[in-house]
Amino acid sequence: MPCLAIAAFAGFAPCRAQRRRAFKALAAVVLTAGLTCALIPIGIIVWFLTL
Repeated sequence: MPCLAIAAFAGFAPCRAQRRRAFKALAAVVLTAGLTCALIPIGIIVWFLTL
C-alpha cells in the first residue's frame, strides 16, 4: 500500500501540470487514491493500538 501511495503522489504532479480538464480530473482521482493508500496502513496501526 505505501508503494502505491508513493506512485500515486508521483503521478499526481504531472497530471496536475497539464492544461486539459481531463488531466486535472485524473489528478484529483490519483490524489484521492494516493491519500487512501497512505492512510489505510496508519488507520490499521491505530486500530491495533486501541485493542
